[in-house]
Amino acid sequence: MRPILFEGAARRWSLGVALLAALTMLLVSLAPSITAQDNPRPPHWFWGNDLDSYVGDQVVAINQDGIEVGSTTVESRGEWTVTVSPEDARTVTLRLISDSGTRATDPLDVMDGGFDADGLSISDFRHRITEELGDAGPTIAVRIIARRADDGRIEFGMRGPDGEDILPPARFFPDGGPGHSRWLRSTEIDFGDGFVGRIIARHVAEDGRTEFGFRVEGYDDIFPRARFFPASGPDHNRWLRSSEIEIGMPR
Repeated sequence: MRPILFEGAARRWSLGVALLAALTMLLVSLAPSITAQDNPRPPHWFWGNDLDSYVGDQVVAINQDGIEVGSTTVESRGEWTVTVSPEDARTVTLRLISDSGTRATDPLDVMDGGFDADGLSISDFRHRITEELGDAGPTIAVRIIARRADDGRIEFGMRGPDGEDILPPARFFPDGGPGHSRWLRSTEIDFGDGFVGRIIARHVAEDGRTEFGFRVEGYDDIFPRARFFPASGPDHNRWLRSSEIEIGMPR
């Protein structure tokens, strides 16, 4: 009887080895897919912190096929973050969606674990869709700047999309106004890449302030929300700046 028991045990042992070998081969064959599931490709992080004027609005990531692959809401201090998986996109266009229209970036590459140390600025959302500018017409974001000169006049200029100050030759508004409330205009300001225009200013007789705007050929005059310079002061030499405006190319 012993040889029979031994033979049966040997068959069971051989079967166990065969099953173990088969299971090992199955695990090896499944290893790449298991690894892929357990270790997905790290996402690309897109972020920014200067969308103060767009708190509560949406930033949406659209991939190269026009499919939404990520979105977020701008937080109370203008901060936002969108993560995009490289498995969902090779490139994305980020869109800032607000009541004033939709602004969009140029196409951005999506990389494994991508992260831009400087983040994205409002000026990177350089394209906008509005009734006025048409579908996805190129725009830039700029500001009017002004300060009180030593002789009491108001000196003004523009702060370009890269933060550089541009001062046109004709850039002084007379102290106390010109004696009327008609619009005066600066010499032409060239931001490059076809974006040009003129600062306009007028005296507000009711309270003595100076109102500023910007004029681009082919559009209505553009007036930022913060656009008034005080009737007297300020008593420092620092530039005051308007709220941000967007301008298109002349048409």
